[in-house]
Amino acid sequence: MKTEDQILTAAAGLLEEGGVAALTTRAVCQVAGVTAPTLYHHFGDKEGLLRAVLAQGVAAFMAQKRANRQTADALADLKRGWDGWIAFALERPNLFRLMIESTRSDPGTSQEAFVLMRATVERLGHDGRLTTDVDTAALAVWAAANGVLTLFMQGTPVADIRSANVVLFDALMAGLVRPKDAGETGSD
Repeated sequence: MKTEDQILTAAAGLLEEGGVAALTTRAVCQVAGVTAPTLYHHFGDKEGLLRAVLAQGVAAFMAQKRANRQTADALADLKRGWDGWIAFALERPNLFRLMIESTRSDPGTSQEAFVLMRATVERLGHDGRLTTDVDTAALAVWAAANGVLTLFMQGTPVADIRSANVVLFDALMAGLVRPKDAGETGSD
């Protein structure tokens, strides 16, 4: 493993174990088995290291989102994408918190995720299944997802997030998506 990767792996582990506060250069160096000058050579300082950990996390999250293969069922695809980001957040909560905080200062960080989600919503529109236009539906899904994020950021217990997530998604889809047989128009 390259030295830079060792350092990033150590930093990501410390982040998940103890949050940003645990991510000290001394602790990272100790876990990675490198000296401080080596860390500084690769990342400049603690902020540079934090940015690199964040970039690596966003890249992993987006790789997971892109890996979701499109099926013939756009609603199932939307649900799989929704469940995937919830699972990622719950598996790597401190990284995900950092990702959400960075989105507040740089909304562009989440742009690709929005584009992928919107494309799936657009497929529902093409199938004639939406009760509203694509843009409104996509914004509603995005807003609901951010509602779940609020629970996450407030430290709501995982079981409660999971329960609220299911209810919210189902309620949202009940309002946005017609049953398959009711919405089919025969158009592509």
